[in-house]
Amino acid sequence: MRFLLVALLLLARPMLALDCGGTDLLTTMPESERAALEARAERTPHGHGLLWQAMKDNTRFTIFGTYHLPHERTEAHLDALLPRARAADIAYFEMNAPDAQDFERRAATQPGVIFIAEGPTLPDRLEEDEWQELRRQMAARGFPAFMTAKMRPVFVSMMLGLSPCGLKQQQSGAKGIDGRLARTLHDEGHATRSIEDPMTPLRIFDAFPPDTQLDMIRLALDMEIDPEDMGTTLLDAYLRQEIALIWELGRKISLDHGGPGAEEDFALFERVLLTERNHDWAETLLADAADTPGQNAFVAVGAAHLMGESGLLRRLERAGYTITPLPFD
Repeated sequence: MRFLLVALLLLARPMLALDCGGTDLLTTMPESERAALEARAERTPHGHGLLWQAMKDNTRFTIFGTYHLPHERTEAHLDALLPRARAADIAYFEMNAPDAQDFERRAATQPGVIFIAEGPTLPDRLEEDEWQELRRQMAARGFPAFMTAKMRPVFVSMMLGLSPCGLKQQQSGAKGIDGRLARTLHDEGHATRSIEDPMTPLRIFDAFPPDTQLDMIRLALDMEIDPEDMGTTLLDAYLRQEIALIWELGRKISLDHGGPGAEEDFALFERVLLTERNHDWAETLLADAADTPGQNAFVAVGAAHLMGESGLLRRLERAGYTITPLPFD
Protein backbone atom coordinates (compact mmCIF):
# COMPACT_ATOMS: atom_id res chain seq x y z
CA MET A 1 0.00 0.00 0.00
CA ARG A 2 2.77 2.45 0.81
CA PHE A 3 4.45 1.78 -2.53
CA LEU A 4 1.11 2.41 -4.22
CA LEU A 5 0.79 5.74 -2.44
CA VAL A 6 4.31 6.70 -3.48
CA ALA A 7 3.66 5.72 -7.10
CA LEU A 8 0.44 7.69 -7.21
CA LEU A 9 2.11 10.69 -5.65
CA LEU A 10 4.98 10.92 -8.05
CA LEU A 11 2.79 10.14 -11.02
CA ALA A 12 0.04 12.37 -9.77
CA ARG A 13 1.49 15.00 -7.36
CA PRO A 14 5.03 15.83 -6.29
CA MET A 15 7.77 14.59 -4.06
CA LEU A 16 11.52 14.94 -4.61
CA ALA A 17 14.31 12.42 -5.19
CA LEU A 18 17.66 14.11 -5.62
CA ASP A 19 20.85 12.61 -4.19
CA CYS A 20 19.05 10.58 -1.56
CA GLY A 21 20.71 7.25 -2.25
CA GLY A 22 18.83 3.99 -2.22
CA THR A 23 18.96 0.78 -4.25
CA ASP A 24 16.93 0.02 -7.36
CA LEU A 25 14.67 -2.84 -6.25
CA LEU A 26 14.37 -4.10 -9.81
CA THR A 27 18.10 -4.90 -9.82
CA THR A 28 17.97 -6.99 -6.64
CA MET A 29 14.80 -9.04 -7.12
CA PRO A 30 14.97 -12.64 -8.40
CA GLU A 31 15.32 -12.85 -12.17
CA SER A 32 12.08 -14.81 -12.54
CA GLU A 33 10.08 -12.15 -10.67
CA ARG A 34 11.51 -9.33 -12.75
CA ALA A 35 10.84 -11.26 -15.96
CA ALA A 36 7.19 -11.72 -14.92
CA LEU A 37 6.84 -7.97 -14.26
CA GLU A 38 8.46 -7.12 -17.58
CA ALA A 39 6.13 -9.50 -19.41
CA ARG A 40 3.08 -7.83 -17.89
CA ALA A 41 4.48 -4.41 -18.70
CA GLU A 42 5.12 -5.41 -22.32
CA ARG A 43 1.43 -6.23 -22.71
CA THR A 44 0.39 -2.76 -21.52
CA PRO A 45 -0.64 -0.36 -24.32
CA HIS A 46 1.65 2.67 -24.45
CA GLY A 47 3.52 1.36 -21.43
CA HIS A 48 6.97 2.54 -22.54
CA GLY A 49 7.69 6.14 -23.43
CA LEU A 50 7.28 9.68 -22.10
CA LEU A 51 6.47 11.84 -25.12
CA TRP A 52 3.65 11.16 -27.57
CA GLN A 53 1.70 12.77 -30.39
CA ALA A 54 -2.03 12.30 -30.94
CA MET A 55 -3.26 13.48 -34.37
CA LYS A 56 -6.71 13.63 -35.96
CA ASP A 57 -7.23 15.71 -39.08
CA ASN A 58 -5.49 19.01 -38.25
CA THR A 59 -5.82 18.68 -34.48
CA ARG A 60 -2.69 17.71 -32.58
CA PHE A 61 -1.93 16.92 -28.95
CA THR A 62 1.68 16.66 -27.83
CA ILE A 63 1.49 14.69 -24.59
CA PHE A 64 4.24 14.35 -21.99
CA GLY A 65 4.14 11.93 -19.06
CA THR A 66 5.70 13.82 -16.19
CA TYR A 67 7.28 12.80 -12.90
CA HIS A 68 6.21 15.99 -11.12
CA LEU A 69 9.56 16.41 -9.39
CA PRO A 70 13.12 17.51 -10.09
CA HIS A 71 15.82 14.98 -10.95
CA GLU A 72 19.26 15.00 -12.49
CA ARG A 73 17.90 15.39 -16.03
CA THR A 74 15.29 18.04 -15.29
CA GLU A 75 17.09 20.82 -17.12
CA ALA A 76 17.62 18.75 -20.27
CA HIS A 77 13.98 17.64 -20.25
CA LEU A 78 12.81 21.19 -19.71
CA ASP A 79 14.92 22.49 -22.57
CA ALA A 80 13.56 19.78 -24.87
CA LEU A 81 9.92 20.43 -23.98
CA LEU A 82 9.79 24.22 -23.90
CA PRO A 83 9.84 24.75 -27.70
CA ARG A 84 6.91 22.35 -28.16
CA ALA A 85 4.99 23.91 -25.27
CA ARG A 86 5.60 27.47 -26.49
CA ALA A 87 4.46 26.57 -29.99
CA ALA A 88 1.13 25.19 -28.75
CA ASP A 89 -2.10 27.15 -28.84
CA ILE A 90 -2.81 26.01 -25.28
CA ALA A 91 -1.03 23.90 -22.65
CA TYR A 92 -2.84 21.65 -20.19
CA PHE A 93 -1.49 20.70 -16.77
CA GLU A 94 -2.97 18.94 -13.77
CA MET A 95 -2.62 22.36 -12.18
CA ASN A 96 -1.62 25.41 -14.15
CA ALA A 97 0.40 28.08 -12.35
CA PRO A 98 -2.53 30.23 -11.08
CA ASP A 99 -4.40 27.17 -9.78
CA ALA A 100 -1.27 25.78 -8.12
CA GLN A 101 -0.75 29.12 -6.39
CA ASP A 102 -4.39 29.16 -5.31
CA PHE A 103 -4.12 25.61 -3.96
CA GLU A 104 -1.07 26.56 -1.89
CA ARG A 105 -2.91 29.62 -0.59
CA ARG A 106 -5.90 27.52 0.43
CA ALA A 107 -3.67 24.98 2.15
CA ALA A 108 -2.01 27.79 4.10
CA THR A 109 -5.16 29.69 5.05
CA GLN A 110 -7.82 26.97 5.31
CA PRO A 111 -6.71 24.41 7.91
CA GLY A 112 -9.36 21.90 6.82
CA VAL A 113 -7.56 21.29 3.54
CA ILE A 114 -4.74 19.40 5.27
CA PHE A 115 -5.69 19.23 8.94
CA ILE A 116 -8.55 17.63 10.86
CA ALA A 117 -10.97 20.49 11.42
CA GLU A 118 -13.03 18.84 14.17
CA GLY A 119 -13.42 15.58 16.03
CA PRO A 120 -10.78 13.17 17.38
CA THR A 121 -7.19 13.57 16.25
CA LEU A 122 -4.75 10.79 15.35
CA PRO A 123 -3.55 10.07 18.93
CA ASP A 124 -7.20 9.44 19.82
CA ARG A 125 -7.80 7.13 16.85
CA LEU A 126 -4.62 5.06 16.88
CA GLU A 127 -3.31 2.61 19.47
CA GLU A 128 -0.64 4.10 21.73
CA ASP A 129 2.20 2.08 20.18
CA GLU A 130 1.01 3.06 16.69
CA TRP A 131 0.93 6.72 17.63
CA GLN A 132 4.41 6.62 19.16
CA GLU A 133 5.85 4.98 16.03
CA LEU A 134 4.02 7.49 13.86
CA ARG A 135 5.43 10.36 15.92
CA ARG A 136 8.94 8.97 15.46
CA GLN A 137 8.68 8.49 11.71
CA MET A 138 7.04 11.84 11.07
CA ALA A 139 9.61 13.64 13.24
CA ALA A 140 12.30 12.18 10.97
CA ARG A 141 10.47 13.89 8.11
CA GLY A 142 10.39 17.25 9.86
CA PHE A 143 6.86 17.18 11.32
CA PRO A 144 6.50 17.84 15.07
CA ALA A 145 4.02 15.73 17.03
CA PHE A 146 1.46 18.52 17.50
CA MET A 147 1.26 18.96 13.72
CA THR A 148 1.15 15.23 12.96
CA ALA A 149 -1.64 14.73 15.48
CA LYS A 150 -3.97 17.03 13.55
CA MET A 151 -3.08 16.03 9.97
CA ARG A 152 -5.69 14.28 7.87
CA PRO A 153 -4.81 10.57 7.69
CA VAL A 154 -4.41 10.51 3.91
CA PHE A 155 -1.73 13.22 4.08
CA VAL A 156 0.09 11.34 6.82
CA SER A 157 0.10 8.21 4.65
CA MET A 158 1.53 10.21 1.78
CA MET A 159 4.29 11.64 3.95
CA LEU A 160 5.17 8.16 5.21
CA GLY A 161 5.46 7.05 1.60
CA LEU A 162 8.25 9.58 1.04
CA SER A 163 11.77 9.18 2.34
CA PRO A 164 12.95 11.67 4.97
CA CYS A 165 15.68 12.80 2.57
CA GLY A 166 13.30 13.27 -0.34
CA LEU A 167 10.68 15.07 1.70
CA LYS A 168 13.18 17.54 3.13
CA GLN A 169 14.39 18.30 -0.37
CA GLN A 170 10.82 18.85 -1.53
CA GLN A 171 10.35 21.33 1.27
CA SER A 172 13.17 23.39 -0.26
CA GLY A 173 10.61 24.56 -2.83
CA ALA A 174 12.15 23.00 -5.95
CA LYS A 175 9.66 22.34 -8.75
CA GLY A 176 9.28 19.47 -11.17
CA ILE A 177 9.19 19.82 -14.94
CA ASP A 178 5.44 20.34 -15.19
CA GLY A 179 5.46 22.97 -12.46
CA ARG A 180 8.30 24.83 -14.11
CA LEU A 181 6.73 24.55 -17.55
CA ALA A 182 3.42 25.82 -16.23
CA ARG A 183 5.05 28.78 -14.48
CA THR A 184 7.23 29.65 -17.48
CA LEU A 185 4.35 29.57 -19.95
CA HIS A 186 2.11 31.58 -17.64
CA ASP A 187 4.79 34.21 -17.07
CA GLU A 188 5.36 34.47 -20.83
CA GLY A 189 1.65 35.01 -21.46
CA HIS A 190 0.86 31.68 -23.12
CA ALA A 191 -2.59 30.15 -22.66
CA THR A 192 -2.65 27.39 -20.01
CA ARG A 193 -5.42 25.42 -18.34
CA SER A 194 -5.81 22.95 -15.50
CA ILE A 195 -7.20 19.74 -16.92
CA GLU A 196 -9.30 19.22 -13.78
CA ASP A 197 -10.48 21.09 -10.71
CA PRO A 198 -7.33 21.27 -8.52
CA MET A 199 -9.29 20.05 -5.50
CA THR A 200 -10.31 16.81 -7.24
CA PRO A 201 -7.61 14.59 -5.66
CA LEU A 202 -8.65 15.72 -2.18
CA ARG A 203 -12.29 14.96 -2.89
CA ILE A 204 -11.30 11.51 -4.13
CA PHE A 205 -9.50 10.69 -0.90
CA ASP A 206 -12.41 12.03 1.11
CA ALA A 207 -14.49 9.26 -0.45
CA PHE A 208 -12.51 6.62 1.44
CA PRO A 209 -14.01 5.69 4.82
CA PRO A 210 -12.17 7.00 7.91
CA ASP A 211 -11.18 3.48 9.00
CA THR A 212 -9.67 2.82 5.58
CA GLN A 213 -7.59 5.97 5.86
CA LEU A 214 -6.30 4.85 9.26
CA ASP A 215 -5.43 1.46 7.78
CA MET A 216 -3.30 3.28 5.20
CA ILE A 217 -1.24 4.70 8.07
CA ARG A 218 -0.91 1.31 9.75
CA LEU A 219 0.21 -0.38 6.54
CA ALA A 220 2.71 2.39 5.86
CA LEU A 221 4.16 2.01 9.38
CA ASP A 222 4.48 -1.76 8.94
CA MET A 223 6.14 -1.77 5.52
CA GLU A 224 9.67 -3.14 5.59
CA ILE A 225 10.78 -1.70 2.23
CA ASP A 226 13.07 1.31 2.58
CA PRO A 227 11.47 4.50 1.16
CA GLU A 228 14.89 5.49 -0.17
CA ASP A 229 14.94 2.28 -2.23
CA MET A 230 11.43 2.98 -3.47
CA GLY A 231 12.33 6.46 -4.59
CA THR A 232 15.45 5.28 -6.41
CA THR A 233 13.55 2.45 -8.10
CA LEU A 234 10.80 4.73 -9.34
CA LEU A 235 13.18 7.41 -10.58
CA ASP A 236 15.45 4.97 -12.40
CA ALA A 237 12.53 3.25 -14.12
CA TYR A 238 10.99 6.59 -15.07
CA LEU A 239 14.22 7.78 -16.64
CA ARG A 240 14.30 4.53 -18.62
CA GLN A 241 10.72 5.44 -19.66
CA GLU A 242 9.45 2.12 -18.23
CA ILE A 243 6.15 3.47 -16.94
CA ALA A 244 4.17 0.23 -17.10
CA LEU A 245 6.99 -1.55 -15.27
CA ILE A 246 6.71 0.99 -12.44
CA TRP A 247 3.01 0.28 -12.20
CA GLU A 248 3.46 -3.50 -12.24
CA LEU A 249 6.08 -3.31 -9.50
CA GLY A 250 3.71 -1.17 -7.46
CA ARG A 251 0.98 -3.74 -7.96
CA LYS A 252 3.26 -6.59 -6.87
CA ILE A 253 4.50 -4.88 -3.72
CA SER A 254 0.98 -3.75 -2.79
CA LEU A 255 -0.41 -7.28 -3.17
CA ASP A 256 2.56 -8.88 -1.38
CA HIS A 257 2.44 -6.54 1.62
CA GLY A 258 -1.07 -5.12 1.72
CA GLY A 259 -2.89 -7.86 3.60
CA PRO A 260 -6.08 -9.76 2.72
CA GLY A 261 -7.83 -6.80 1.09
CA ALA A 262 -4.83 -5.65 -0.95
CA GLU A 263 -6.14 -6.66 -4.36
CA GLU A 264 -9.45 -4.91 -3.78
CA ASP A 265 -7.65 -1.84 -2.39
CA PHE A 266 -5.33 -1.64 -5.39
CA ALA A 267 -8.22 -1.92 -7.82
CA LEU A 268 -10.09 0.83 -5.99
CA PHE A 269 -7.12 3.21 -6.01
CA GLU A 270 -6.51 2.50 -9.68
CA ARG A 271 -10.12 3.20 -10.53
CA VAL A 272 -10.60 6.44 -8.61
CA LEU A 273 -7.14 7.95 -9.03
CA LEU A 274 -6.41 6.91 -12.61
CA THR A 275 -9.24 5.35 -14.61
CA GLU A 276 -12.04 7.75 -13.74
CA ARG A 277 -9.83 10.81 -13.99
CA ASN A 278 -8.44 9.62 -17.33
CA HIS A 279 -11.99 9.44 -18.64
CA ASP A 280 -12.73 12.97 -17.46
CA TRP A 281 -9.47 14.36 -18.84
CA ALA A 282 -10.05 12.76 -22.24
CA GLU A 283 -13.56 14.23 -22.34
CA THR A 284 -12.12 17.67 -21.58
CA LEU A 285 -9.52 17.42 -24.34
CA LEU A 286 -11.98 16.05 -26.89
CA ALA A 287 -14.58 18.70 -26.10
CA ASP A 288 -12.03 21.49 -26.45
CA ALA A 289 -10.76 19.99 -29.70
CA ALA A 290 -14.31 19.90 -31.06
CA ASP A 291 -14.79 23.54 -30.12
CA THR A 292 -11.46 24.57 -31.69
CA PRO A 293 -10.76 22.46 -34.81
CA GLY A 294 -7.13 22.41 -35.88
CA GLN A 295 -5.88 23.20 -32.39
CA ASN A 296 -2.27 22.42 -31.46
CA ALA A 297 -2.22 21.58 -27.76
CA PHE A 298 0.48 20.54 -25.30
CA VAL A 299 -0.46 18.26 -22.36
CA ALA A 300 1.72 17.42 -19.33
CA VAL A 301 0.21 15.00 -16.80
CA GLY A 302 1.48 12.19 -14.59
CA ALA A 303 3.05 9.43 -16.67
CA ALA A 304 0.85 6.67 -15.25
CA HIS A 305 -2.20 8.40 -16.71
CA LEU A 306 -1.01 7.77 -20.27
CA MET A 307 -0.61 3.98 -20.28
CA GLY A 308 -2.99 1.04 -20.33
CA GLU A 309 -6.39 0.19 -21.75
CA SER A 310 -8.01 2.96 -19.70
CA GLY A 311 -5.14 5.41 -20.18
CA LEU A 312 -5.41 8.82 -21.78
CA LEU A 313 -3.64 7.73 -24.97
CA ARG A 314 -5.92 4.74 -25.50
CA ARG A 315 -8.98 6.92 -24.98
CA LEU A 316 -7.81 9.37 -27.62
CA GLU A 317 -7.02 6.46 -29.90
CA ARG A 318 -10.57 5.19 -29.56
CA ALA A 319 -11.79 8.66 -30.50
CA GLY A 320 -10.00 8.40 -33.83
CA TYR A 321 -6.62 9.90 -33.00
CA THR A 322 -3.42 8.36 -34.32
CA ILE A 323 -0.94 7.87 -31.48
CA THR A 324 2.77 8.12 -32.26
CA PRO A 325 5.69 7.93 -29.84
CA LEU A 326 8.12 10.82 -30.14
CA PRO A 327 11.87 10.55 -29.45
CA PHE A 328 12.76 11.86 -26.02
CA ASP A 329 15.89 11.41 -23.89
